[in-house]
Amino acid sequence: MSPIPQRNADPAARAPFITNGTDWRDTRGRPISCHDGCILRVGDEFYWYGTSYRGNPRGLWGRPGAKLQNDFNVYRSRDLVSWEYAGVCFSFPKHSWLSEGTSHRPNVLYNEGTRKFVLWFFCMAKADPEYPDVMLAVAEADEPAGPFRFVARRESGEEHGWGQDLGLFKDDDGSAYLVYDDGHRNIRVDLLSDDYLSSTRRGAVALPPTHEGAAMIKIKGRYLVAGSGVFGWAGSETHGAVADAPLGPYGRKQLLSQRETWGSQISNFLPIRESGSILAICDQWWGGDAARGDLEKSRYLFLPVDLDPASNTASLCYRERWNPFAPAQEIW
Repeated sequence: MSPIPQRNADPAARAPFITNGTDWRDTRGRPISCHDGCILRVGDEFYWYGTSYRGNPRGLWGRPGAKLQNDFNVYRSRDLVSWEYAGVCFSFPKHSWLSEGTSHRPNVLYNEGTRKFVLWFFCMAKADPEYPDVMLAVAEADEPAGPFRFVARRESGEEHGWGQDLGLFKDDDGSAYLVYDDGHRNIRVDLLSDDYLSSTRRGAVALPPTHEGAAMIKIKGRYLVAGSGVFGWAGSETHGAVADAPLGPYGRKQLLSQRETWGSQISNFLPIRESGSILAICDQWWGGDAARGDLEKSRYLFLPVDLDPASNTASLCYRERWNPFAPAQEIW
């Protein structure tokens, strides 16, 4: 693949406004099916990766949901508002370890050294006695929309190797980190290998129990790790901790949200370079009338994030309508 192009597009000039509290549809008018995932910027395009719960209205997971499992979807946009469906980016084989449970939390980074797009996710299954119930997995692709090719199962830096509800973070120097629920309900950060395909098993605990829904970002020179409560498909408050280095030490746990994160669960963060804003990607499980009986019809929230460097306190804010490309001080 050739180097990622940097075109002279100006998203701010198109004045996009994110409208929370509504059902979001793609450019063909279909409901967006992209849950518990991440958004990766490639040049002037954004790629949104997520899980489909089509045909699984109650959100069955693990072995009970194995036959209902769908592939990972990807959408693309230039303004974070108008999303084009780009297809299935990763298909699960019908006869393998990955078919014996359900997989969630697709996260993608681009590796400049290998020129590969690297996908991490986790699978809830128990395929053979020597592996635990919840294992991490990694795949890679030549293009941002895939198709991604399965590489292998992976162990985390936690002593038993488990990992679930993960996120990925890439620092300014190109080093990458895996942030995840370590099975003890701590949120842990691991340094990844240079090719991003495995954990070095060097890491630190950023948040103590009880958390899942892990996310990580650099904001105003500090590192923020966040996690949701452990309430299944229900909304929960978001807590976080701040450090001066990716592997800590992390400071005290702090509350980042209100009203159970406005009925949602955090999935990830996205920096917006034009404005210096940080966007929190959240799933509003069961949000909207149509979603009350069908998890697939749940809504999404994109929320602004701020950090006060003087006090090391971070916060999420609900905005019904806002422009992420506007200067951050205008959002707040």
